[in-house]
Amino acid sequence: MTSDRLAILRAWAGAQASRLQLRTPEDVLRRQERMWRRFSPTLSRTPALAGLAGLPHHRLPVSTPDEVRRDFARWNTVDVSLERAVAAAEAAERGGEGGLPHGLEAGFSTGTGGARGLFLVSAAERAGYLGHALARLAPAGALLGPCRIALCLRADSALYRDVTGAGSIAFTFLGLDLPTGEKLARLNAFRPHVLIAPSHVLADISRHGCESAGWPLRRLFYGAEPMPESERAWIGRRLGMRPDPIYQATEGFIGAPCRFGTLHLNEDVMIVEREAVAGTNRFQPVVTDLRRTSQPVVRLKLDDLLESAPPCRCGSPLHAIRGVEGRIGDLWRYPGRVLAPRMVEEALATAVGPETEWRATASPSAILIEVAPDRAEAAKLALGGLFAGAPAPPVTTAPAPLRDGPKRRRVRWESGR
Repeated sequence: MTSDRLAILRAWAGAQASRLQLRTPEDVLRRQERMWRRFSPTLSRTPALAGLAGLPHHRLPVSTPDEVRRDFARWNTVDVSLERAVAAAEAAERGGEGGLPHGLEAGFSTGTGGARGLFLVSAAERAGYLGHALARLAPAGALLGPCRIALCLRADSALYRDVTGAGSIAFTFLGLDLPTGEKLARLNAFRPHVLIAPSHVLADISRHGCESAGWPLRRLFYGAEPMPESERAWIGRRLGMRPDPIYQATEGFIGAPCRFGTLHLNEDVMIVEREAVAGTNRFQPVVTDLRRTSQPVVRLKLDDLLESAPPCRCGSPLHAIRGVEGRIGDLWRYPGRVLAPRMVEEALATAVGPETEWRATASPSAILIEVAPDRAEAAKLALGGLFAGAPAPPVTTAPAPLRDGPKRRRVRWESGR
């Protein structure tokens, strides 16, 4: 057994133990406070935060991912410049070695707006991430018996390839740029027990009639993009298993579903503050990862838009949310009415059918719905119903859109139009 595998198994065991140890929100808070005190040496080694080591968590400044990226060298503890990290990440995407010392890896993730986020992790951090992720996402017994995991992403990464060190696990990577037919052929050959993919990939696969593929699926996950309930149910019928959400970002593994499919924030290893969004019952997360030491994530305010969910019947004290519904910048704000992306997504997906491609782009003066002509009137009626007596801008329709980026972003706000 390699030391990496031991580290993965230790992280897996720790995540499993926290399920038993954390019974109340007070238990979670006490655990976070202990981890924050142990985190102080990492702050001392981070140039951007060195003078703040020892302060209570709430006394540290809130930053944005853009600010951290612009000052990348001061936000890591391993003396790696932005240019060197970018070069290493690009080399890794081409299948080469990035040349970073001491087992460090750099990589990219795709943000909600399509921009690449840059991350830096050590071998120990990769092991901790994988152990925690396997505990939250893998089916029971995955570390003991054969388990085949398929992951569809924009680019491969050592962060995920290392999963083969965790036991009897086989892993395959599918690039987002692969044609749907080729993805299906590879999945049919691989026959995954676990499939993790963006929402639009699961929808594309479902449209191709793969309910007869016979995969021995035990877990199915979507991430990176919202998925309305009607689409979630439709994909569940097509693939034989209802997909559950995960919340993964450049800033870490932020949320995982319980056995009932409710997404819970990973507050056993993170502090996730909730900054209220004016005019809504949504919030923006301010994230602190209590384990990241190479590139600390401390009070980073993400542009994700989240909504709290009622307490889950699973009994977990970890905060429950109704998935990640898009970007804060895609709120539709009109006099007398604020529409969150999920409200628009649920209304239109229900009206035009979960199998239908569409996009809705709003501005202060107009709304454009791109959808098949035979669904246009239903879409307009559904959207009109969301205003419920408040003044509504004129709505026009156009043919269904072509996807214009690596992520599906169906609800948009463009203030300059």
